[in-house]
Amino acid sequence: MPSFSPLPHSLAPISNHTLWVPHPFRARCGMGGRHRLSVPALLLLALALPAAAQTLARPGWAGSGLNTDPWWRQAVFYQVSSSPANPPGGSPAEQLQLQHSADFKFIAARLDALHTLGVDALIVPMPPLPTSLAPDPALDDFDELIHQASRRGIRVLVTLPAPSVSSAPSDLAPIARFWLSRGVAGFRLVTPPSASLQDSQSLLQSLRRITNSAVGQRIVLSDFNPGATATPVAPPASRHPSRTASTRRANRSGDALNAQLQIDSELSQLDLPEAANLRPLLAQSLLTPNILLDFYPPTPPPSSPDPYPAVARAISAILLTTHSAALIDASPTLVLQPDATPEAAPPPAAARTLAVNHPAPIFRPAAPPTPTLADWISKLSALHHGNATVRYGSVTVLDFDAQNALVWIIRPAANSALAPPVVVVCNLSSSPLRLSLTSAVHSLNLRGSFLLTLLRSDQAIGPQDLDAVALPPFAVYIGELHR
Repeated sequence: MPSFSPLPHSLAPISNHTLWVPHPFRARCGMGGRHRLSVPALLLLALALPAAAQTLARPGWAGSGLNTDPWWRQAVFYQVSSSPANPPGGSPAEQLQLQHSADFKFIAARLDALHTLGVDALIVPMPPLPTSLAPDPALDDFDELIHQASRRGIRVLVTLPAPSVSSAPSDLAPIARFWLSRGVAGFRLVTPPSASLQDSQSLLQSLRRITNSAVGQRIVLSDFNPGATATPVAPPASRHPSRTASTRRANRSGDALNAQLQIDSELSQLDLPEAANLRPLLAQSLLTPNILLDFYPPTPPPSSPDPYPAVARAISAILLTTHSAALIDASPTLVLQPDATPEAAPPPAAARTLAVNHPAPIFRPAAPPTPTLADWISKLSALHHGNATVRYGSVTVLDFDAQNALVWIIRPAANSALAPPVVVVCNLSSSPLRLSLTSAVHSLNLRGSFLLTLLRSDQAIGPQDLDAVALPPFAVYIGELHR
């Protein structure tokens, strides 16, 4: 991978028309020390620097240009690394997925499918650190994964297990800088279970200082701790925080010494997703900014019918419509499944002559394939990225626990006929559902009489009457509120 030299965050004129040009540009253009540049050349150089500053984390644009939000605020993350919330073990299919989780060639071969899924960033296990200067095939595969992912607009983050607390700050810095130099967009920090809250915060803040010093929008993800405070640990008296442009940008995005996103796995600790226990936890998570929900269905009981494939669609709707950023956990059936063994080709049919009095065979079209979970998540990702209300609106969770229905309303940031409120209804029961949402909607000072369908997990079509929303068992409905 080509080496990059840090670029200054601001360039000050040395004289009226003289600019000190950073050495990557001097080497490329054959320049010496100081050179007089025309005003158009200065403008072109100023426009080129921000784009060059992003190449380590992702070639090309830092964002779509439609807003100034950091890329991670509305990103969809796909986690293929094992974590304490999802330990190794389980079914043979899960073991097979974990076996491939650190196979970067295997992941790179499925980047097109991940791109179709709507993934913006991958969280992968940290490759083994090289022990010599000899070629390292695993590291080469990792570099190629970053290169191929960047071509598809996907960033790559690594899971960074923190060393022991006593030596963590000194051990963490060179490891983090090594991976940043290879182009990772950030880290998921996993602190030791024995670490205290203050020690975990110290590790996190040390890593944030390192990522803030790197070129591009590098980020840190950490596990959510309800007892953590936003008060940073005071730095040593002899050190003063850098006033670089990257630090100022980080401060505008929030506290520069805390994780940009925190992963909350509390919902996954439920035995069975039901409205009565899901709703309060979901409403509580909405009170904390910059939360990523780590939510996946529990292992189904072996002696009962398995509603979890259907419930997984409701879980995906929760992940991709309630919070501005979303986290999807890899599973053996979601993109990273191993290649199926090709079946042997049937022998060619023998030539047959139809007699005149024999009727021709009747052609019956095949039934349409059942939509997969990946198809559903792909549609939700498109809605997450393309609908302004879902992307930027505020979420209010309604109480329909008695019907075992999870319902929330997403209100737009600004009232506009072009961005109506969005209503999401999840039937978490094995029985058909019929709800009247009129009074609940009117209590929020919203007006409307019907829902125009945006997305639904069943095969029904058409709008829904707000006073009689009907859903089959374990179905999800998403619609816009209209008068």
